[in-house]
Amino acid sequence: MRGWPLWLRVGATLVVAVVLVGVLSPPWADDDADAIDWIQIVGLVVAVATLLGQVVFDWRGRQPGSMSTPDQIAGAEQALREFVRAQWREEIEIRELDDPAPLPVRWRITGLPVMDRAERIDRPRFPLNWLGVGRPRFDGRADRMPEMAERFRQLTRRRLVIIGAPGMGKTTLAVLLLQELLDDPRPGDPVPVLLSMSGWDPQGESVHQWLARRLRENYPALRAPDFGPDAALGLVRQSRVLPVLDGLDELPDDVRPKVLAALNAVEALILTCRTPEYRAAVEGRGGGPLAGGAVIEPRPVKSADVVAYIEGRLPAGQRAVWAGLLAAVRRDPDGPLAAALSTPLALWLLRKVYIDTRTDPGGLCDRAYFPTATSLTEHLLDNLVHAAFATALPEEEQTAVRGHPFRPRRSWDPDEAKRWLSFLARHMTAEDRDYRWWELHRALSHRWVTLVGGVTVGLTVGLTVALFSGLMTLLLNPATMPGPLVFCLVGGVVGGLVGGLTGGVSLLNRSALEPAYADLRLRGPVRQFAGSLAFGLLTVFLVGMVAALGFWLVAGSGELSDGIWFGLAVVLTGGVIVGMNRWVTTPLTSAGPQTPAVTLRRDIELVYGRSLIGGVTLGLTFGVTAALLPGLSGPGPGAVAGVLFGLGGGLVFMFTFGLKGASSSYLVALIVLRVRRRVPRRLMGLLEDAHRVGLLRQAGPVYQFRHSQLQDRLAQ
Repeated sequence: MRGWPLWLRVGATLVVAVVLVGVLSPPWADDDADAIDWIQIVGLVVAVATLLGQVVFDWRGRQPGSMSTPDQIAGAEQALREFVRAQWREEIEIRELDDPAPLPVRWRITGLPVMDRAERIDRPRFPLNWLGVGRPRFDGRADRMPEMAERFRQLTRRRLVIIGAPGMGKTTLAVLLLQELLDDPRPGDPVPVLLSMSGWDPQGESVHQWLARRLRENYPALRAPDFGPDAALGLVRQSRVLPVLDGLDELPDDVRPKVLAALNAVEALILTCRTPEYRAAVEGRGGGPLAGGAVIEPRPVKSADVVAYIEGRLPAGQRAVWAGLLAAVRRDPDGPLAAALSTPLALWLLRKVYIDTRTDPGGLCDRAYFPTATSLTEHLLDNLVHAAFATALPEEEQTAVRGHPFRPRRSWDPDEAKRWLSFLARHMTAEDRDYRWWELHRALSHRWVTLVGGVTVGLTVGLTVALFSGLMTLLLNPATMPGPLVFCLVGGVVGGLVGGLTGGVSLLNRSALEPAYADLRLRGPVRQFAGSLAFGLLTVFLVGMVAALGFWLVAGSGELSDGIWFGLAVVLTGGVIVGMNRWVTTPLTSAGPQTPAVTLRRDIELVYGRSLIGGVTLGLTFGVTAALLPGLSGPGPGAVAGVLFGLGGGLVFMFTFGLKGASSSYLVALIVLRVRRRVPRRLMGLLEDAHRVGLLRQAGPVYQFRHSQLQDRLAQ
């Protein structure tokens, strides 16, 4: 029903409720209605109340024209700036981009025909260089970021495109520029936010809608009530965000020209892309240069800079070991060794594989083994994972070790880590460059998901229903044991398997699932919790009073007070469900940026939290109703039945409706892949440590390999 108009959702819900109530209890004039039928009706009323409450809640946040106030948007901008600064302070340290003596990669305006007219990019400068008449100027170095940031601010439209070959530091430059703009903001500067472009199709989603959605996903605090109904969209529309868009080349060929055209609606931006893909997008059908966008590309790294970079990172006593390699680079600046080391990627690989491990690099000078620059780069890529995990001590072994603070939390066998990461690299290459944990099930054939999911759902639900049905029968009528208990257990196993393998597996489909937000920590002021409960109770109050009137009219000879008590029970249980769901899914203004581990944990919290809330509240409804109705002989047995029904219902909800969640499909896929030895049991722990040692990078809730060449090499 998501996406239906409000009136249609409410109308359909009411029609279904009326029809089901009639089916469950057809003889309205019957004074001796069975208690079990009444309990089913109560459960249906609570479900309807929950759905109506959620509909009202959604409607309140989606009213036409609802927008955050200027003060709320200003507060959201300040909070976003702090979140991004804290996020990238740690990420830059992990990527070792805070090196006090970085490689001086030089950048200049491209000579390719991929730019707009000069007068739209830059203000005229006199006197013009006679070699660059009519061309804008944008010279800079990666080790002089304040100058680069100032030059960016001087552009007419503040639109910058960074192109270049793989491994030349395009993303690194974008991140360093983001850091400089954050650390030294000028009045009126927007907040720079780096976003991966993977998965965006401008035909299905406008650029403003896409940017706002990504901001909400990556920074849940923007959805806090204090910032209004849609602070993210307000930030985008008021140009308070500077999108730093990474990976245009990772989009399909036919989508890139459309993306360039759509980006013209953004006032200022920074964009990265490989040179051939950007030129094809500009020249492709429907494409064209980014209006007012300066396009820069790197110059080859000088051999003198290569030698200085290596010498500056050699440990004490290692200079003699490296003398031969440095001499070869100086002696033959056009040879395969110097050519391979002319990219920032190759120099970083050399540092990780040879310098940090204190390995003799003499073999790299042998042209028989490494006749080309490509063969040497591939050798470094092949040994990177082993070097990263072999030299990085886990945290528990860091006693007197000083140096980089980000170490793996666990010890991993380097060969197994490489095998596991290679599997994920193949999976990611088949899908895209982003690793989304909620899409891990796509690495499996559908029959595996069906089998494991069906057995899990069927056995769990069947055994849960059987166990609690047997216990309820035992407590309410002990004289009938053990026959009913055996029947319940056998029937639960058989029925659960049959039901799970036939109908229950539909819960584990291969459709796209998105992580849901929940925070079960005791957080925020008491008034927020109380406000959420009050909202739920008020939302369900009308439904409860209608249920009370119906109870009194149908009971006939019953007292009006019984109907009122029944209605209050419905209000209480349904209100708790609606209010608690609203409370756990509403972010606070202090909610940090989303990371893969955080999104997985919060999605699991939502599954268990809603199951707990649903089970407890339905159990309360069962117990109160059983106590009010004469069919279950008073409050004592009714309370027992309520507790059992609540616990059993919570487990059933968790293993049925909960399996519609993203975390459930991930856990099922993880079990299958672990049995097949494709991934470790603690897959998320491996990815976190791979990120900490610099093999992966975080882009909001997804992981990416630090370099696409590393991913491609592992995938082979």
